[in-house]
Amino acid sequence: MKQIASVQILRGLAALMVVFGHAQHHTLVQSIKLGGSFERVHFLPWGAGVDIFFVISGFIMVYASEDFFGREGASREFLARRVARIVPLYWMFTALYILFLMVGLAGATKEFSGWPNIVASFAFWPAYAAGHAAPMPVLELGWTLNYEMFFYVVFAVFLGLRRNQTVVAVAALLGSLVFAGFILQPSAAAPFFWTRPIVLEFVLGMGIALLLRHGVVLSGLMRAAILVGGVTILVADPINSSHQAIDWTTPNDAWRVIGWGLPAALIVCAAALGRQGQPSRLTKLGVHLGDASYVLYLSHPFVIVGIRKAMQWTGFEETTQAWPMLAVTVVSCCVFAVFAHRFVERPMTRFIQEILVRPRPPRTATA
Repeated sequence: MKQIASVQILRGLAALMVVFGHAQHHTLVQSIKLGGSFERVHFLPWGAGVDIFFVISGFIMVYASEDFFGREGASREFLARRVARIVPLYWMFTALYILFLMVGLAGATKEFSGWPNIVASFAFWPAYAAGHAAPMPVLELGWTLNYEMFFYVVFAVFLGLRRNQTVVAVAALLGSLVFAGFILQPSAAAPFFWTRPIVLEFVLGMGIALLLRHGVVLSGLMRAAILVGGVTILVADPINSSHQAIDWTTPNDAWRVIGWGLPAALIVCAAALGRQGQPSRLTKLGVHLGDASYVLYLSHPFVIVGIRKAMQWTGFEETTQAWPMLAVTVVSCCVFAVFAHRFVERPMTRFIQEILVRPRPPRTATA
């Protein structure tokens, strides 16, 4: 599969949106504790980076699975590759977070989760946790990984079909689940979680991949117009996220899909449906950040808290202004992610793939 540089760069930017939003939150909390003030920037709804991720995920699963569709044993190999890519790093950071909770480094306001919730977290199974109205794993940002793994399983079930049939079948199943959730209003954790409208964002991404595979290529002017349209909708913030309380949890309902998911799909369209030029140095830098986007997403809370603790222990916290500290934090998150991707994530993924993925038998020539 040929990597699409613009999509990979967008992955990095989406992760950076989430990092910036969380870094602002921590800066505000610390400023309040120190008796100061800090005004968060709401130029974009930073949490919408997750929605861009979901659309890209749906896109990549169809775009990168060209050799899997309709092939015997494809489902197993697909899931093995997804497990090798997603599970080890997530388990590592979840275990690290549990350790921090046990020794009290995660903050006095964090409760140690019960063992059932811990087991459910490692199994990517939605479960309610203390202090949360919605299903939430131990490592809270892992809720997105629960959706990702659910989507991978559904996708793998239909991977034995042809490409178009797979997309239609997955879209039909996810759409049916959302409809069932609207009618039945389930309260149990797993049915509630899997029937949220946010799962339709994967469908949007699959649709974009089908357009690309069917030869749809947009002109530069059209891509620019679509990009501006998507960004404009996000800036307008239709779900009014910027005026919510500091501890507000974004609902994964239909309004989120309309307000964040659809503009995310427009932005992914602009990135994916165009001719790819020669990469520049800046483009390569963006691709590197996109390659490290997964570890950036998982590691950034640890880097943020680590820098904050270091500032407290050295006494610099009370003398450093908020915005310079915020800039240092965001840059540090990116630098750490790039190095962790190079020296931890990639070797670990290769190692697990060698264990889980069976070599394909050589094709025999036919007369």
